[in-house]
Amino acid sequence: MLDLFSEYRRLIASVHVLTYEREGNIFRSKIQIEFIDKSILFIKEYVFANNERKYAYHWADHAGNLICRWDNASHWPNLYSFPHHKHIGKDIFESTEISIDDVLRVICDKLDHATNSSQE
Repeated sequence: MLDLFSEYRRLIASVHVLTYEREGNIFRSKIQIEFIDKSILFIKEYVFANNERKYAYHWADHAGNLICRWDNASHWPNLYSFPHHKHIGKDIFESTEISIDDVLRVICDKLDHATNSSQE
């Protein structure tokens, strides 16, 4: 996981590991990543003994307003990507971003684009 964070280090201001526990194939983590634009990604990820995985990746701006939240809570069975989905504003969308790597790639692409646009 640390390799993943270092891949995007040019856009990450800080990483705070709040919980990181592993016992056999059981895993639990809570991590906060602050980006150079002051937005924050709140990561919660769990892997249970039966290999079931639960996650929520909540990206908020510097004022705490939701930018996007990706999760796999089973609330939207009508979506093609069920249970994976994302919240943007009050809307729910299908999501193929289902890992920390996927979400960091999306966020960092947006930050790269914003940084490049502001330098033009």
